[in-house]
Amino acid sequence: MRTLRTSATMRLLATFETLIAASAVYGGISLIVGAPGFTMPVEWLAPLGLTSWVLPGIALVLVIGGTLAWASVFAWRIDFRAPVAALAACGVLTGWLAIQFGVIGVRAPVQWVTVGLLAVLLGLALLARRRPATS
Repeated sequence: MRTLRTSATMRLLATFETLIAASAVYGGISLIVGAPGFTMPVEWLAPLGLTSWVLPGIALVLVIGGTLAWASVFAWRIDFRAPVAALAACGVLTGWLAIQFGVIGVRAPVQWVTVGLLAVLLGLALLARRRPATS
């Protein structure tokens, strides 16, 4: 049974996922083209053997942007699988951040902003999992 609370929670989850996905796509494209504000030292990528930020940018678009966009489709449709898709996206984003912190360390405030966004997304996913009480 779809309640007003369920619909509102799903819409909030979908909106949040869509915004983070769009940010990941924007950030990834900006890394690929070397947009102002998105140029970082290539030396940070030495542990990966990369000589440019193109592959990390592509990965950001596809892995993070794609996963969150996929999850948002379920939430926009108010599909019962939306919370699981959101939790899967949280897992992917957590892995992304763990690799990022492990390879380049903590280098930019945007990393902590992303951790905060991940926490909010996790909270919304868990809220969406709750079943409304029935009388």
